[in-house]
Amino acid sequence: MAAAIEAFSVHGYNGVSLRTVNDELGVSRNLLYQRFGSKANLWRAAVDWAFRPLLEHLEASDDESADPMVRLRVLIRSFIEYSATRPYLGRLVTVEGGVHTERVDYLYHQYIEPVRSRITPVFELLREQGRIKNIPYEVFYFLLTSGGPAPYAQIGFATLMNPEVMSQDEARVRLYAENVAEVLINGISLPG
Repeated sequence: MAAAIEAFSVHGYNGVSLRTVNDELGVSRNLLYQRFGSKANLWRAAVDWAFRPLLEHLEASDDESADPMVRLRVLIRSFIEYSATRPYLGRLVTVEGGVHTERVDYLYHQYIEPVRSRITPVFELLREQGRIKNIPYEVFYFLLTSGGPAPYAQIGFATLMNPEVMSQDEARVRLYAENVAEVLINGISLPG
């Protein structure tokens, strides 16, 4: 699954063949076809393998009894820390998201919407409490999900800017995630 999701995230669905993935794995040219039956089935299996743990990770890190601002900060950090060690997530969403396809529908309904459904109520509660600015949720969402993990998904650019930032060292990833959370929280927070 790791080889498949990496191939799809780099080359896009149309740029990947079962034969190529079989060759990368060093297995029989028919293995993936026999196991999955089609490239579409392999794509769905790879996406499920890659994205389902993200949902579980966010659920496990979310303390629903915490102050909403604390919850939002933890969800931001958790999302960034998880995405930093799995750059294929951001790349795949970017590659697939450019055109509306059945794959985009699948990604959205199975994984994007559940992430959104976890964060939106917290965001809306903070807005109702008058603690954050009245900005569209989508602005926040895309800054978090596309902007936050971008250095890890765009490693070529990021290492030219600052190779140390791109370290997979847990402490550096945590610091980067905290910085993203700080910028986003400060950007949406109202004074007081």
